[in-house]
Amino acid sequence: MNRTLERYAPLMGIAAGIALFILATRSYPGGTTESATTVGYSWAHNYISSLFTERALNGAPNSARGFARSAMLVFCASLAFLYHQLGRHAPTPTHRRAIEITGIGTAVYSFLVVTPMHNLMVTFSLLFGLAATLAIVHALHVERRWLLALWGAVGVALTLVVAVMYYGHLRYDLLPTAQKASLAVSVSWILATYYAVVVVRPRTPIPARRAEGG
Repeated sequence: MNRTLERYAPLMGIAAGIALFILATRSYPGGTTESATTVGYSWAHNYISSLFTERALNGAPNSARGFARSAMLVFCASLAFLYHQLGRHAPTPTHRRAIEITGIGTAVYSFLVVTPMHNLMVTFSLLFGLAATLAIVHALHVERRWLLALWGAVGVALTLVVAVMYYGHLRYDLLPTAQKASLAVSVSWILATYYAVVVVRPRTPIPARRAEGG
């Protein structure tokens, strides 16, 4: 792979996705689950999913939807690339298969949360995302990259906290903030892991046949 592309493509993709999300929040008409009279997008009270609906929570046509869907497409494509590359540089064929399968699943199901099957896709993306993160954390442990492994474990813990709040209907007033904090930790971690493992101190990628043969 071209080294320039390898070095900058994931960062540019994630940055583009974030920029599109910001445009979406600035285009959101208004309304939260607590009040339909609020104006604009509230980072503390609106969920990310508010940006995907056909109508905003105040009843107006949701002009943020196009930006938000584009953001998810770019964001999830970047995640798929990151997972694929981390799999190729995993310490064992088993790690490679686990990271690539669960990572690609995470990217696909995460994008599908923009569809009417939102709730089901959230569950699938959560399960695949946790599996992918645990596989990468274990690979980092095997390679004695302790700081990155700890960072990933913190991300897992935050994700589980958000899941308990979401499925247990606990402290929904804090859930929008917790959701974004968990996402920020997880995305920054996978980017840092990619640059540490693939770009700065890369291993020789595992050949595809060897990975498939175990």
